[in-house]
Amino acid sequence: MSDKERIKEIIDSSNMSVRKFSEHIGLKTPQILYDIIKERNGISKDLAEKITAKCLNYNFAWVLTGNGEKLKEEPIVSHLIPFFDAATVGGVNCLSADMCGISHAFEYIDTGDWFRDATAALRHYGDSMAEYPSGCILVLKEVIDRELIIPGRDYMIETSEYRVTKRIQKGKDADHITAYSTNTETYPDGRLIHEPFDIPWRSIRQIALVLGFVVTKDGGATVYSNK
Repeated sequence: MSDKERIKEIIDSSNMSVRKFSEHIGLKTPQILYDIIKERNGISKDLAEKITAKCLNYNFAWVLTGNGEKLKEEPIVSHLIPFFDAATVGGVNCLSADMCGISHAFEYIDTGDWFRDATAALRHYGDSMAEYPSGCILVLKEVIDRELIIPGRDYMIETSEYRVTKRIQKGKDADHITAYSTNTETYPDGRLIHEPFDIPWRSIRQIALVLGFVVTKDGGATVYSNK
């Protein structure tokens, strides 16, 4: 199998475009891949290392030369989801977040077998949700049918004005949901610092279930599941 054929097979199996795949493996430009596909260049050792560092099922020798077994004997489960360069917040008296939209994926991350239903990931900041350290990455599953919202579960809610992570309960009527914080700190007079508030369904442009989160500790990633 030629270098061109191997590269095309690897990219096709990733379900990404050439440009997205180049971003995923850390290339500064997709031109390196296009040159291989057009048979102008071959696969370099550096490129093979980048591919196998992200696409863990592939053997380095096969990617580089085409020799040997293509896949490792015990394939590693891979599940790539977009990690958006945007944030969800839960701070004191603050609902502001970057509302430029989350259509642009900053990069793709591999959730492996931890979160098979995940559809996206966002950075979380703030202290209103005690379970989620500020700066962690939330792993999300987009809700398509809003009638299937589960009261008592945590959701990322995006409106035209803000993006927050809250625990959801039924609202004051069928047209609203109530967003609760799990941080129960109070002011000296006993009033909650993070009071619950109602959100009109008509104002919600996207809602996603929080499946869990990822934090970095001592140079490595630690995964926490909400299941």
